Amino acid sequence: MRSLFAGAVSMLALSAGAFADDVTPASEAATATDDIIYVYGTRSFYREDESSSFTRTETPLEHIPQSVFVITRDVIDDQAMTGFGELVRYVPGVTMGQGEGHRDAPVLRGNLTTSDFFVDGIRDDLQYLRDLYNVDRVDVIKGASALVFGRGTGGGAINRVSKSADGGDIRSLMLTLGSEGQARLAGDLGGELSDNVGARLNVVVENSETFRDFMEVERLGVAPAFRFELSDTTQLDVFAEYFEDTRTVDRGVPSLAGRPWPGDSGTYFGNPDISNSDITVATLRGVLTHELASDLTLRSVLSYGDYDKYYQNAYPGGPVDPVAITVPISAYNSSTTRENLLFQTDLIWEPEFAGLQQTILFGLEAGHQESANIRVNTAGSVFSLVDRGRNFMPDFSVPAARDNTNELDLFALLIQNQIAVADNVRFVAGLRFDRFDMTFDDRRPNTTDFSREDTFFSPRLGVIWEPGLEASFYAGWSRSYLPQSGEQFSSLNVTTAALEPEEFENLEVGFRYQPNERLLVSAAVYRLDRTNTRAPGATPGTTVQTGSQRAEGVELAIQGEVRDGWNLIGAMAFQNAEITSTTSAAPAGRDAPLSPDFSASLWNRVEVTDRLDLALGVIHQGDQFASISNAVTLPGYTRLDAGIFYALTDTIDVQLNIENLTNEEYWFSAHNDNNISPGAPTSARLTLSASF
Repeated sequence: MRSLFAGAVSMLALSAGAFADDVTPASEAATATDDIIYVYGTRSFYREDESSSFTRTETPLEHIPQSVFVITRDVIDDQAMTGFGELVRYVPGVTMGQGEGHRDAPVLRGNLTTSDFFVDGIRDDLQYLRDLYNVDRVDVIKGASALVFGRGTGGGAINRVSKSADGGDIRSLMLTLGSEGQARLAGDLGGELSDNVGARLNVVVENSETFRDFMEVERLGVAPAFRFELSDTTQLDVFAEYFEDTRTVDRGVPSLAGRPWPGDSGTYFGNPDISNSDITVATLRGVLTHELASDLTLRSVLSYGDYDKYYQNAYPGGPVDPVAITVPISAYNSSTTRENLLFQTDLIWEPEFAGLQQTILFGLEAGHQESANIRVNTAGSVFSLVDRGRNFMPDFSVPAARDNTNELDLFALLIQNQIAVADNVRFVAGLRFDRFDMTFDDRRPNTTDFSREDTFFSPRLGVIWEPGLEASFYAGWSRSYLPQSGEQFSSLNVTTAALEPEEFENLEVGFRYQPNERLLVSAAVYRLDRTNTRAPGATPGTTVQTGSQRAEGVELAIQGEVRDGWNLIGAMAFQNAEITSTTSAAPAGRDAPLSPDFSASLWNRVEVTDRLDLALGVIHQGDQFASISNAVTLPGYTRLDAGIFYALTDTIDVQLNIENLTNEEYWFSAHNDNNISPGAPTSARLTLSASF
């Protein structure tokens, strides 16, 4: 398996050599190739002008017929964000599931995902908690997005755009200390190594505690990047990352009488000594861009990823018994290894036919993924809320409940055309073909191995009308598919191996308006249908694909600079997500979990003096169900946050972020009815930033 890594390096080296002409200094090289690379873009305070995440070409946001919400580096830094859980609070229509305390699990338009994550457009699909230390911005695409990203992405996708080695001089350090025991140091160093080589290094080290009892988090991230100007028409970007995350697994508190247990929010249920998660991620990625002609560009990406994860946990397995004052405890452990070798190449042609300007994308993708999964379930215990002992030591020597390996071969072709049919009317149309070929080896005794090949076509259509007055209106339709092996390839069995993929269909209309060149207001109305899901058949023990779910709603957003010195980002969402036809998980009529009918957020930063800025934020989330059972409700809440920013000198800044000013008691997420995440009480983080 390790030969995949050697193959990746060899292919990248051969590709670079094939396009290498006379070397030209970076400062003199043509910039035409920059226009279509994921990792570039110009940021203006709290808003972004364009994105390549939706079309794989740099496209102004007003020319995109679907909801794309960009969280810039400025927003990330101003709110001292470190992960997606904090980030999605300011994205309309998105919440964050608990993820059992060790993985990102966003809910996009009522659909939870554990795999629809990307780095510069390349899939990053193992389950873990990602960090934002080496991110320039994060693009959140909502609605079916398979044309660009492939399988899944039914509710949308989250794409991290990396900091690149553009040759600019940057030397900065950020030290953050928190009132609950947080300690984090991040560094960003970059510049030119020579006239034609740029380099950048991002590093993070963290050793933190939280308000939850016994919780510890350790992180280490190292992410070098290089840019080689091979000629005046050829550019090679190389990105690498080594990332470790070790933490106590925290699955929150149980329920009591259909609500979260109202006791001490810091109480840890189970045994933290045996509840831990450890992930190691190593990636290498090369992006080669070659300008074949003034209107023709070839872009190729080769990416290798090596993931190794283990987690073990003891957690609330049921509600609080109000008589015995106890909670049942369950336990299991799991390990996953995965290697990804992914290749992507795009030919971008920008011709003009009969006076019509077009941007035509021809894309090809190929990949190979190998995974191994083991899970051991064990007998549970009982946790007493009287003595709160930590003596539960489960027996993990029992036979594994899951022990398998799988191999996945991927192939895709896509075509897309962005065409301006008039000065104020544009169309976007595209079609993608995917082949998804999986073999599944169950290593337990007396079991059966399975394989399945799926092929599917994912279309996209959109129209944009710009009537003037800095406004654009759009309508879009798209479709995605999710094979029945599941997002993590662990669900292939005698039943699922015979079933067709699930289908997602997104219909959306919306508008974008720029009151000034620095401020963007947007709105979207959508309907997202999920069909072909599993449901019980008329004959006991059989399965049919008649289940369905629908999410529909309205999303509003504002981001940018209202006037000089006043930046804001705001989001509002009205949503109804429910089961429309009975599935294996729930009868028709139930609400999708973690999908509040109403949510809103607003963050303002205002310049008071040349050295002092103040910020105030509010986050509101309405009632939501903890799981598809609809038996436990997480009550709505409103949280106030604040920030103080002061420039001590021209190169040293101090920043104080205060979270939950009013000490609101709230529960913001869950994994199920009895794994509920309480919000932190009033807390503060102090950040000292230095540039030199």
